Amino acid sequence: MKQLCSALAIIFVCHVAVADQNDFRCLKSIGLKNPLRLQFVFRTDKQDVGYVIYQHGSGPIPIKKLTEKVLKSVPGGRPSAFESRWAETLADGTGGTYVVLSQGALIHDFRYLRKKDGKIFQFEEDLDASTEQGCEWNTR
Repeated sequence: MKQLCSALAIIFVCHVAVADQNDFRCLKSIGLKNPLRLQFVFRTDKQDVGYVIYQHGSGPIPIKKLTEKVLKSVPGGRPSAFESRWAETLADGTGGTYVVLSQGALIHDFRYLRKKDGKIFQFEEDLDASTEQGCEWNTR
C-alpha cells in the first residue's frame, strides 16, 4: 500500500510539472457554418515552439514562432501589445501560419492563413471550452 501511495504521488507531481510547462488557449472560428475549434499550445520552457490540436483532427501539429514584434509599448508596468507569427512545421511543407495579436493574457486577434490557397480563417477565444486539462468541446 505504501508503494502504491508513493507511485501515485510521483505521478501527480509529474502531471503537475508537465501541465506547468504549457500554456494554452481554446479558440473557435468566426463566420463559418461549421466552426473550426482548436487548442493553441505555447510551451513555457521553450517559448518559440508549441503545437495546435484541432477538434476532430488527427493529432498535434507542431508550430514554431517565426517573429514577434511590439505593437505598442505601455508604460507603468502594464503589458505591451505584441504580434507574433507561428508557422506549422509539417514534414511535407503544407500547412499555414497563425497570426496572434495579444496584450498580456488577452488575445485581441487570431488568424490562420492557409498556405495552399491563401484563405484566412478568423478565430476568437472559446472560454467555455477551457478546462484545467485543455480544451473540451461540446457541439453547441
